[in-house]
Amino acid sequence: MGHDAPPRWDRRMQQRLAHGEAAALGELYDRFASLVHSLAYRVLDDEDAADRITREVFSYIWEHPDSYDPKQGPLRSWVAGITRHQAVQRLRQTEAASARDSGANAPAPAEMEQKILEASTAARADYIVTSMPAPLRAALELAYFQRRDYRQTAADLGVTEDEARRRLRLGLQLLSTAHNHQALPPTHRTTYASSAVRATPAAPHTSQAPHAPRGPRPPHAHHSGPGSAAPPGPGHGRTL
Repeated sequence: MGHDAPPRWDRRMQQRLAHGEAAALGELYDRFASLVHSLAYRVLDDEDAADRITREVFSYIWEHPDSYDPKQGPLRSWVAGITRHQAVQRLRQTEAASARDSGANAPAPAEMEQKILEASTAARADYIVTSMPAPLRAALELAYFQRRDYRQTAADLGVTEDEARRRLRLGLQLLSTAHNHQALPPTHRTTYASSAVRATPAAPHTSQAPHAPRGPRPPHAHHSGPGSAAPPGPGHGRTL
């Protein structure tokens, strides 16, 4: 999709990480930290929690680079999948703890699961929109965030009305797949859940994760401010 790196870059990055190259981790962090933090925040609606998930995700990638298979899809999608799953797990844990504290006033299990599903689906939708080719994303932005009809969208984009309708149709088809990706079931245990929560070592460089804005975002929004999450550095039993 629009922001995927070339497959050759994905394969080379996986090889560099497998060889324990700290600079590769820093490069990967620079490319994907904004995505990871944004998706985690979309699920958890909590800056500190999103920062922790960001550290955990990159710690897992550093420890388990061989778990990525380039034949299964782009590296960006793999990173997003790890993030979404880890964030959903954290949200489920948080909701369960809150329910225990609330006692008789706790929401029903079905209500909790619906909240988790909605957060997971929203994160998936965000990822799909930001991954769309730019023409589709621009058409959706004009039609649904700036309230243009397809004729105005066509004029703004400098395309025919048929092309504007085509782009909107394709964009909506892609976006509708967000509902086909369910939140993790309560019994699900991912292979990265236990290893990713270990203490994070010092960062290999000084970059910091972008700060995610609160509230709903239009498809073109990106994070621009500094956050508190830093990339993990070499460690966790690996030596360079």
